[in-house]
Amino acid sequence: MRVFLKKPKNILLLLLVLLVSGFLFLHFRKSEQGPPPFVTRTLHRGILHRTVTATGRLKALKTVHVGTQVSGIITRINVDFNSRVRTGEVLAQIDPAIYRAQVSQAESNLAKMQTKITLDRIQMTRDKDLLLHHIIARSTFDSDQAQLMMDLATRKQLAAALKLANTDLSYTTIRAPIDGVVIARKVQIGQTVTSAFKTPRLFTIAHDLREMRLDTRVSEADIGSVAPGQAVSFRVPAYPDKVFHGAVTVVRDHPRTVSHVVTYDVLSTVPNPDTLLKPGMTAMVTIHTGDLPGVLLVPNGAFVYRPPQKYLPDLSSIRKKNRNFIFLLKESGKKWKVVPVPVTIGPTDGLVSMVSGTLSEGDRVIVRDKEGRSPSRGLFP
Repeated sequence: MRVFLKKPKNILLLLLVLLVSGFLFLHFRKSEQGPPPFVTRTLHRGILHRTVTATGRLKALKTVHVGTQVSGIITRINVDFNSRVRTGEVLAQIDPAIYRAQVSQAESNLAKMQTKITLDRIQMTRDKDLLLHHIIARSTFDSDQAQLMMDLATRKQLAAALKLANTDLSYTTIRAPIDGVVIARKVQIGQTVTSAFKTPRLFTIAHDLREMRLDTRVSEADIGSVAPGQAVSFRVPAYPDKVFHGAVTVVRDHPRTVSHVVTYDVLSTVPNPDTLLKPGMTAMVTIHTGDLPGVLLVPNGAFVYRPPQKYLPDLSSIRKKNRNFIFLLKESGKKWKVVPVPVTIGPTDGLVSMVSGTLSEGDRVIVRDKEGRSPSRGLFP
């Protein structure tokens, strides 16, 4: 060995062999692929449960605001919050003294006019005899007859005034217009209410809280798939682990525009036998608009994933605008590659979406990296 190394030619040959061997080792090591560094999901066909999500607010199915048509001081209140009332039950009393006086005055005016009419009729009887004997002129008779007719008309006017005074007196007693529960009281004893310009709101009565109404605002992009009769499920913050159910009853055509966002009101009926739900609660609503059976389903995470640029030698096709791509993992033996596939995205249930494109059932779609890298980074800055 020493003799071999003493020759310069042999040393150069040995170095050349080592250099070539190292180059071949590194080349073949680099060309060997390790396991794919991706998390994939297998494409499959299934049933897509189409839904529309929105926020809503619970209300009583029928709510009546009780006010007053007369002004005065509240002298008595018989109910409070959560009081159950029946139709015609007295809720409050306004001081009736002024209105009783007005009734007495109207009765007195009507009685005086009735007495005057009685005298007019007696006078007419006399005038007939006097006119028959030519003792008075015809004009006197006609004048007395016209006075009687005017007094009869005045009596009708005074009778109407008496009826109006009695009506105002009855309005001093505030009664429940429906059966229900008092959910709001906005008046106190001793408070003066004035109905001159605007009817004051004294109480709010909910008809029956065992059945409620859910008001939901749905965006114009989703309203086309919502129709009466569809099932509704929702949660409320008060009971986060409980799912409540109902059904769509009305889809209103009137739009609401707030900050250039157009929404439409969708009303649903919700049973509430345990009265757990309260008016005014906020609900996270899901409207079940129908099912699509036998469609190709892709996890929504695949639409936002972008692999590192080193796995995609050609980026020109992917950078096209208004195109959606998913990335498939193709394996052949120990080799694998990432293949971008353009797709058309259809309806979604929030977790998976229906897609169409050059896809087959069983393809493996990449949803994220195994290293936990954010799915939106890599291909585009």
